[in-house]
Amino acid sequence: MLFDVINGLAGQNAVLDAVMLFAAGPLIYILGAAALAVALVHMRHRDRKSNLWLVGQAAVALVASFVVNRMLRVLAFHERPFQTRQVNQLVQHDPGVSFPSNHATAALTFAFVIGFLISRKWGWILFAPALLVAISRVYVGVHWPSDVICGGIVGLTMTILVTKFGRKPRPAPESADTVILPRTDDTVVIKR
Repeated sequence: MLFDVINGLAGQNAVLDAVMLFAAGPLIYILGAAALAVALVHMRHRDRKSNLWLVGQAAVALVASFVVNRMLRVLAFHERPFQTRQVNQLVQHDPGVSFPSNHATAALTFAFVIGFLISRKWGWILFAPALLVAISRVYVGVHWPSDVICGGIVGLTMTILVTKFGRKPRPAPESADTVILPRTDDTVVIKR
């Protein structure tokens, strides 16, 4: 079982444990800050309206992902691994429903939003630590692999939907019977 392979490594190597504990906890905040920094640098070269649209799309992707997660948690697919069996649990966590993983959803959605809306290159760069956050949740014993996989699928799906259906509206093309004269102090539109 994949859970046994990943979680079975916990407690075997102090350095790997330290890396995974960092990834399961504070790394998500660093990842969020990095995604925000990439977005802000990118936004310097865009107009205000485009920036507001971008912020709106990113917010909708994240919020929609968490709404879907909340709806899936109501179905209560399964409890956390440490509630049902012996695991190598490296972090304390409240018992409850573990499907899907909010950490995996947030981390991977940060990377997907950057990759789809701003820069593929930066999306891939952020995907590596996002994947580490997701895997670390299994490693420390608080999630099943299906929890983090589903979290990633939710984040990817919501980002794709926002990208597909949330495109910035383009100005209507000028009709053949509209003439725009060169600008003097005000633009004049004359219908033919």
